Amino acid sequence: MPEPRLIVPPCGAMTAHAFRLHPGEKLMPALKQAAEIILARSKCESAFIVTAVGSLERATIRLANASRTDGDDTGGNDIKTYNQRFEIVSLVGTFSADGSGCHVHISLSDAEGNTIGGHLMDGTIFTTCEIVMGTAENVKFTRIMDDSTGYNELEVIQLPKQQSDAWKAIPAALMILAAGFIAGRLKAR
Repeated sequence: MPEPRLIVPPCGAMTAHAFRLHPGEKLMPALKQAAEIILARSKCESAFIVTAVGSLERATIRLANASRTDGDDTGGNDIKTYNQRFEIVSLVGTFSADGSGCHVHISLSDAEGNTIGGHLMDGTIFTTCEIVMGTAENVKFTRIMDDSTGYNELEVIQLPKQQSDAWKAIPAALMILAAGFIAGRLKAR
């Protein structure tokens, strides 16, 4: 077994962004659009789904029999569409600001409690979908080809900490205060 490459995981302060999708909305395009807006607004380079609850009336998922291009004859990536009502019991995923993609998985429960899941291709909201997405400051998600899997896989990069604009303004404000203080002292003489 190969040694782990990542010893200290990248980290950054998290911010939560909550929103709701309405009946008839398409889940995957809405997630991508929300991630794009959130990433642009927050100036972060990583977004992820923290939690979600809701229901779908139609779901398209890629099942878990994906395989590398190594001669495996399992049939590849089966994509199935289900035209029935489901409760969303899990929705997880990552989004990259650099345009390298996203990766979203979903678990769904039917009216009898049977659960299916896989890679989310799309879905149509039945009643609602309440979603909380997170961003992490100073952490970048990107996707690079991994020859061992044959897929573009997540690479997490620690970015240098950025000072906020407010902190950058403090030295200038202190210099103005000091200059005013000195000018006042000289005037008093």
